[in-house]
Amino acid sequence: MHDAERSLAERVRQVATGRHLVVLLDFDGTLAEFQADPEQVELSLSRRTILGGLQQRATVGIVSGRRLDDVRDRCGLEGIVVAGLHGLEIEGLGVRFVHPDLDAASSAVTAVASTLHTVTRGTAGVFVEDKGASVALHFREADADGQRYAIEAFAAAAGAYIDSGQLRVMRGSYVLELLPNIAWNKGDAVRWIVERVREREGDVFVVYVGDDVTDQDAFAAVEADGLPIAASDRVSANTRLDGPAAVERFLAALIR
Repeated sequence: MHDAERSLAERVRQVATGRHLVVLLDFDGTLAEFQADPEQVELSLSRRTILGGLQQRATVGIVSGRRLDDVRDRCGLEGIVVAGLHGLEIEGLGVRFVHPDLDAASSAVTAVASTLHTVTRGTAGVFVEDKGASVALHFREADADGQRYAIEAFAAAAGAYIDSGQLRVMRGSYVLELLPNIAWNKGDAVRWIVERVREREGDVFVVYVGDDVTDQDAFAAVEADGLPIAASDRVSANTRLDGPAAVERFLAALIR
């Protein structure tokens, strides 16, 4: 166990004394290492075991850009709170929430996904992740020309829908994602979860760990009564862990 992760865990335990601990985490790049193909991303047995142990002491949740059911299947844990599509769908604490505007732009998302599949087919290192309610274009493994082409193809396919206000683009690390243009993000999802935990548990201390720019809104949501932790240099927080392996060591230290 590295001293930095053990010290951070001790700091959290001390600050949270007398309050119910809530631990919320992003999935890809935070709990699990990135893979070129998102379908190949898995939560290791050791991390699944640690999360299970942490559930005995805290409310544990995952807040991800993936679909809710996809995250739940990959975690394989009962009782965990899961927010999918950057919080547009949430399940846990005996409640399931789906943002009422989620289905409104489904036909536009479907049209863009179809176009992107066609125009990027055969471009090395570029692929389309169709989530139904959103579509993401990944280009992490592409060379410079491929990345440039992917960005241009996305703009051409999605531009009119973005300009009309039907859809919005969310930029991540080597990924562009198109979502229904709903004023809701991971920060809103975190506040929704925390409010319901407070109703059950009273005073809380919230830890949020994330690695990408989409997690910045969640950091802002917990700053007042919790601790935002950056798991990469792609996001900004005063407290930092160096990738999923360090996140695992921190979570393990929390339950020791």
